[in-house]
Amino acid sequence: MIVLIWFLNFGISWLNAWGCGKTWNETKHSGGVPHFMNWMGATMSACGFSWCYMIVLLAVGSAIPAGSGPSTHPLIPQSIVDVTASLAYLALIGPILGSGIAITVHAWGVAYRRRSFGSGAVAAYDTWAQIYNIQGAMEYVPEATSKVKDFFESDDSDDGKGLIVIALVAAVLAGGLLTTRAIIRSTAKSTAISRSSFTPAA
Repeated sequence: MIVLIWFLNFGISWLNAWGCGKTWNETKHSGGVPHFMNWMGATMSACGFSWCYMIVLLAVGSAIPAGSGPSTHPLIPQSIVDVTASLAYLALIGPILGSGIAITVHAWGVAYRRRSFGSGAVAAYDTWAQIYNIQGAMEYVPEATSKVKDFFESDDSDDGKGLIVIALVAAVLAGGLLTTRAIIRSTAKSTAISRSSFTPAA
């Protein structure tokens, strides 16, 4: 199930970045609500990619042995896996909820103006996703905050473990941002080239 969710999240993040890139140059020049919504879509995309990278990094790191013999242990111990996932969640949930609210409200406006099945379906999905994320935040934010606080206040954060956790979270956040930026820039560039090479019919 987690694999299916991973691919779904990755695909949605890619589509969000691609969609933003298709209109990025135009909205950048016009500004206003359209470009603001592009930024919201880019934020959601970056958060999605970061979540995907976090899952892969922690899964691989906890499966790869470090050392050999009776003292063998995972490259990323379970204690670090748990607190890294919690800290990454806390770093991502704010931007996810903030951009999600903007996207959902905008989808409601589009659905009201167009009153089509497609716009209604998009608004319904965005509403469901936002409710799901809010419910998840209400349930998990206190738990994640407690895990992070306990870790950094305990001896477990000594010997560089705290820096490792921060570095892992920074890595997945940077990966999400850079991936989104690359897709938007590539799509915006290819869209501009396609339009410049178009020759109107006589």
